[in-house]
Amino acid sequence: MKVVFNTLVFVLFFVQIFAQNKPTFSVVGNAINKESIANGKRLDISKIKVENISNKPIFLLWETVYNSFPKEWDCSMCQHGACQIGIPKGSSFNKLNPDQQGFIAIHVIPEKKTGRGVVKFKIYDKANPDYSQIITFEVEVL
Repeated sequence: MKVVFNTLVFVLFFVQIFAQNKPTFSVVGNAINKESIANGKRLDISKIKVENISNKPIFLLWETVYNSFPKEWDCSMCQHGACQIGIPKGSSFNKLNPDQQGFIAIHVIPEKKTGRGVVKFKIYDKANPDYSQIITFEVEVL
């Protein structure tokens, strides 16, 4: 009886771990957007979408993990549910229902400053932080 109980506990433990690591969202299309704009122009919007692939509502969080945009560039970003001035350290999406899509988008006004910049965001489900995706925006001003 003890062997059966221990086996059952062992199986339930691994089922729970597997269930927690199962992805609840996915990136729609490419996880990297590469944008090139002429000097004196602006990048009105570059957007990467994510989709809830689970059968229940999820709450996605994001954090900036890398940002090399030149300090002279005027940048802002939006995520599903809100926009911010600049590129903040992190925030959260509004609730995503099953099959609903959300997004992260950036806007760049380079102020006639040529160069290249990259910003990377880590996105993860609040209920499943072990699974994450990195999305990347690469912007070059010529």
